Amino acid sequence: MIDMNKRDGISIGRDQEMEALRESEAKFRQIADHSGDCLWMMDLATLRFTYVSPSVMKIYGSTPEETMAMSLQEVLPPHSLKIALKLLGEEMSHEADAADPERTRTIEIEEYRKDRSLVWVESTLSFLRDKQQRPVAIIGVSRDVTERRRLMEELEKLAVTDPLTGAFNRRYFLDKLHREMNRSDRYAAPLSLIMLDIDYFKAVNDRFGHETGDQMLRGLVELIRKRIRASDLLARWGGEEFLILLINTPLPQSVALAETLLKRLQNRPFPEIGLLTASFGVTQYRELESVDALLTRVDNLMYQAKKEGRARIAYDAVSDANPSTP
Repeated sequence: MIDMNKRDGISIGRDQEMEALRESEAKFRQIADHSGDCLWMMDLATLRFTYVSPSVMKIYGSTPEETMAMSLQEVLPPHSLKIALKLLGEEMSHEADAADPERTRTIEIEEYRKDRSLVWVESTLSFLRDKQQRPVAIIGVSRDVTERRRLMEELEKLAVTDPLTGAFNRRYFLDKLHREMNRSDRYAAPLSLIMLDIDYFKAVNDRFGHETGDQMLRGLVELIRKRIRASDLLARWGGEEFLILLINTPLPQSVALAETLLKRLQNRPFPEIGLLTASFGVTQYRELESVDALLTRVDNLMYQAKKEGRARIAYDAVSDANPSTP
């Protein structure tokens, strides 16, 4: 026989739990509706939003109703969807539950706006769980961090580039050179350097002023970038000295590039200044050579070009390069 009192007690208990849940959700919505961040809830069984606060308009340009009608694939581009699903998979796993069932997670990914442009969004996620501690829903707090990302990227760029020309700086170049020399030793891959120095640059500054000289340096960097590959690295080494690191490039190809750059300079007049020239030193890395030895050789070759009359190229004999180089 069923104990009616017990059944009624269970029913009353469930009703109280549901009422408490409704009160909690009502409080959540009241807070969310007045928050500057976007607050939302998602059902993990369907991966659909069950609530989105009005501030979603500021981030995505869509209304709460429009957002709740979207699937996760419509909200996230493929690369961000992959990251989000991986995080959800970790939370759904037994290991994640056992480790810390009440933890929050923070994720920073790109998401679609209503017009399909991308915005960087940081979301802090809390997981609602059932009695078995399995996650059944997400409570999320999201904010637009696009400007923060832009500033971080700008700071990272400033840390590795020359502020005047936008070429890489000496510190970054040396770090990259070390790594590429190690790779060259490991895989017997050819690696070459070009050093160029603008001829009579001091006379340009004295006659036309430093601002014109700066414009010329920026123009030179632009000219070089149009001729080198994405894998090559251009750095400002000194005032008017530049280095080009050529990965997987033997000496003959590096000399050919230097000849192309020299010709481009000779046929490209700079505003107010006219035609300029540069002197080039070109060399190929030798197995187990030190950084200092390599830089000294290319520097000596560049000064050799200066002594021989400027506006020319000096380079090692091909036989001096790595014997294994094709």
